[in-house]
Amino acid sequence: MNDAVFALHPSPAHQVLHVGADREPVLIVDGLLLDPEAIVRWAETGTAFQRQDGDFYPGVRKPLDMAYASAVHARLRELLLSTFGAGGDAAITPLSCVLSLATTPPEALRPIQSVPHFDSVERNRIASVHYLCDERFGGTSFYRHRSTGFDSIDGQRLADYAPRLKREVMEEARRQPGRGLSYIRGDTALFERTASVEAKFNRAIFYRSNLLHSGDIAVDAGLSSDPRSGRLTANTLAVIGAPR
Repeated sequence: MNDAVFALHPSPAHQVLHVGADREPVLIVDGLLLDPEAIVRWAETGTAFQRQDGDFYPGVRKPLDMAYASAVHARLRELLLSTFGAGGDAAITPLSCVLSLATTPPEALRPIQSVPHFDSVERNRIASVHYLCDERFGGTSFYRHRSTGFDSIDGQRLADYAPRLKREVMEEARRQPGRGLSYIRGDTALFERTASVEAKFNRAIFYRSNLLHSGDIAVDAGLSSDPRSGRLTANTLAVIGAPR
C-alpha cells in the first residue's frame, strides 16, 4: 500500500463523549483520512475477506497494513494521550489492524454475538472503529449490565460477570423458548444502552477496550460481503504503555 493512502487530514474535527456511570471517554474524530475512498478501493482487491477462527465478530475480516494503525496513532498521539489520561511521554503501540464486514444474518448468530462485548480487560488498551460506510449501516453503542451495574469489565469484575451473564442468557432463552437471536440495538432486559455514536463515512471512534459495547448492526441496510455496499470498518487495537 502506498503511504499516501494513510494520509490523515491535518485538522480533523473531534469531540469527546463521556459514557456510563464511570464517565469513560469516547473520542470521536470526523474526517480522519484525506482519501478514505483509497482504503475502500484497496478492500475490494487482494486478499479475500474471511471468517477468523476464535473471533466472535459477526462477519468476515482481512488484515489491513499496520502502517494504517501507525499513521493514525502517530497523527492523533497528543489527542489520544490527553483523552485517556496518559502522560505526554507514553508510548502508543498498535497491536492489531483489520478491515471488517458485518455479514452474519440474525438467525445464524451465536448467543455471545447478541449481547454487548468487551475486547480485553486492560484499561490501557484502546480500540478504534473507523467507519468506511454511511450512517444507514449503524454505528456503535455502549452499555451497562443491569444486574451488576458494570459499564466496563476488568479482571476482578470478570469473575462475577461472566458466569452471571451466562446464567441470565440461559434464563432468558427458557422464558422465551421460540424467540430467535438478534443484534442488540438498544435497551434489553439484561442491558441498558448508555450512549450511542452514529456511523458516518470517514468517522473514527476510540474507546477503552474494556467498555461494554456493540455495533448497531442495521440488518435492513444489508449484510453484504461487498466492501463498497456493506458495513465496512477499519478496526485497531493499541496499548498506551510505558514512556518511550
